[in-house]
Amino acid sequence: MADADQVVPKRTRVRTAKPPPQPSTPDPTEIAMAAAASGKPLPEVARRVLEEQARFLSAQCAELRLRRIGEGVRAALWAILAIAALAVVGLIVAVVVRATRTDALIVQSFRVPPSLAAKGLTGEVLATQVLDRLADMQGRTESVRAASTYANNWEDDLKIDIPNTGATTSEVWKLLRGWLGKETRISGEVIEVDGKLALTARVGSSPGQRFVSPAGKLDDLVSQAAELIYRQTQPYRYAVFVARTPGREGERFSILKPLTAHPSPIERKWAYSGLTYDRNLFGDFRAALAMGRRALAIDPKMVPAIANTAYAHRALGHEQASLDMNLFRKGLPKSSEYDPVIEAANACGHDADIGVAMRDPTLLDRAAACLESAPSSYAVELVMARLSAALVRNDPEPLLRYRQSPSADVPEDVVARNNARTQLSGEVIRGPSPRLTLALAEFTRMAELPASAGPLALFHRGWAPVEDWPLQARAMVLLGRNAEAAALIARTPRDCYECVRVRGLVAEAGGDAIGAQRWFAEAVRQGPRLAPAYIDWARLLARHRRFGGAEARFTKAARLSPNWADPLKYWGDSLAAQGKRAEALERYDAALKLAPKWLELRQARQRLAGSA
Repeated sequence: MADADQVVPKRTRVRTAKPPPQPSTPDPTEIAMAAAASGKPLPEVARRVLEEQARFLSAQCAELRLRRIGEGVRAALWAILAIAALAVVGLIVAVVVRATRTDALIVQSFRVPPSLAAKGLTGEVLATQVLDRLADMQGRTESVRAASTYANNWEDDLKIDIPNTGATTSEVWKLLRGWLGKETRISGEVIEVDGKLALTARVGSSPGQRFVSPAGKLDDLVSQAAELIYRQTQPYRYAVFVARTPGREGERFSILKPLTAHPSPIERKWAYSGLTYDRNLFGDFRAALAMGRRALAIDPKMVPAIANTAYAHRALGHEQASLDMNLFRKGLPKSSEYDPVIEAANACGHDADIGVAMRDPTLLDRAAACLESAPSSYAVELVMARLSAALVRNDPEPLLRYRQSPSADVPEDVVARNNARTQLSGEVIRGPSPRLTLALAEFTRMAELPASAGPLALFHRGWAPVEDWPLQARAMVLLGRNAEAAALIARTPRDCYECVRVRGLVAEAGGDAIGAQRWFAEAVRQGPRLAPAYIDWARLLARHRRFGGAEARFTKAARLSPNWADPLKYWGDSLAAQGKRAEALERYDAALKLAPKWLELRQARQRLAGSA
């Protein structure tokens, strides 16, 4: 142990250099960035690291852009493929749907003897001729019934079956159409028998029907075969076709009658509607009513059945029922069940019927303007609308000028009868004169002549009691031949509005005011919304100084037929008889705006104006 006073040497402390700080990350980029951020001079190695990193990032951004472009292209390609797949699927669906809805007539090549084939009349040529004849008949069948409502509806899908080999597009379509759709296949053959030609035609699997031409006229056989096919496949259209063929109108009933037992209500209602038209055509109006009611029992809103039934009512003298049905028809919405062109033309004609019943010349003018753009088959309706407008306006000149021209469709005696009736109507407006006597004699003579044996003659015979006899009776009254008028009008039906009105006029002319009033009241009962009987009754009352009752009925008539001059004119006469000159002139002037050429009206006003 050392002495306390012993000197111990001091330890010396050796100082060493502090090591440089170590990076906190092994990432060279971060090390280089830390060096750059230190503010000290950047070592070369750090600079190179950062430059390499910048180039790497630039390359990486370019790669990302390319990758995004590639992904967009792939997405677009997938979208295109998806759209293409959907289009293919849609096309397949459309083809399948079309095939299921196909209703085609396929005429197979006819078998023909070598002698005909040598002349160029091959089976394909013969099939083409049959098809052409069918297309012609279908084109000449004008009907309001839309093609889509037929059980068999070829429309324009009429084809010749020409066999092909291989899986062509047409063959694939043919297979689909035959499998999914509806085809009517026509086949047949032509043979020679003892120098005569015989053609057998078959519709589907039905037994064939043979037609023989002793003269060897192939055209006749083609026509007969085409008509057989048309009748068996499209009976309603065929019925319309024969009804529009002169001399064959009588076939229509036998074609339509079996269709009334068809399982489809659509076919049944169209058959009954067609029979309504058919019975109207032959003047059997009560049978037409029965057929029309059956059609409307199936479909109360069937426009053609309503129109045909309204026509039957009018032909029977049921003017109120006819007007009500036409007004109901007018309010119905348009339907795809009807051909739009034909239905539009029919609507114009029905408006003319409404104009006649309501004595509305303005509506008749509009109907005539509408009919001017209708098919040519509506020429008669156009003429009748114009003549009716003149009649309602008491303008005789258009009626006296009119002459119907003979045609292949209308027999000469019917044309002469129509012209005589139009002349008589014009002379009745002009009043008593020798011309009226001649016109009445001519019409009576034409009415008594033997009528030709066609449907138009039958129509006129059925129409005469309602339309002709009242007109003749009115002419007789104007000529003072009251006894003849009374005998004639007594033969008319008592449920006929115009007939009952004229019964009242005849009774009035014979001095039977009470009987006249009874008939006018009956006419008002039958036609409560028709103006003429109100005017007749009002005139009778005014003549017997019952002005209060007369005014009430004149007011009613003017309200029912606001465009008709007659209520205003005769109301003016009543006011003039009461000494109410200003009011009478007011009525006359209002009437003249509606019927400026009415001679009796102008004379009445001149007399009253000159009496001041």
